[in-house]
Amino acid sequence: APAPAAAPAKKKAPRAPGRQFERVDSARWLAAISDERLKDNSYEGTYGAGGWGARASAKLGKVRGKDFRHEKTKKKRGGYRGGAVDLGSNSIKFADSDDDD
Repeated sequence: APAPAAAPAKKKAPRAPGRQFERVDSARWLAAISDERLKDNSYEGTYGAGGWGARASAKLGKVRGKDFRHEKTKKKRGGYRGGAVDLGSNSIKFADSDDDD
């Protein structure tokens, strides 16, 4: 039996040199966010610089890749030295299509 014909190779669009690869078009999706609180996903954007995890966020935010797990474990070994834990709710209510109001 003859071998099945190979599918034609798809031509990839050439990337612009010096442009970082992005799987998601961030400009498109940032424009779709209507609530300003959802645009900043950083620790400081949510809790401010005074939250109990601000120091850990400042140190671990710089660590990338394989070293993150190692640094995180080192921080967990140390004693708790944070401030008061805020028990307030930071949830955001979204409009639901099932709601009648």
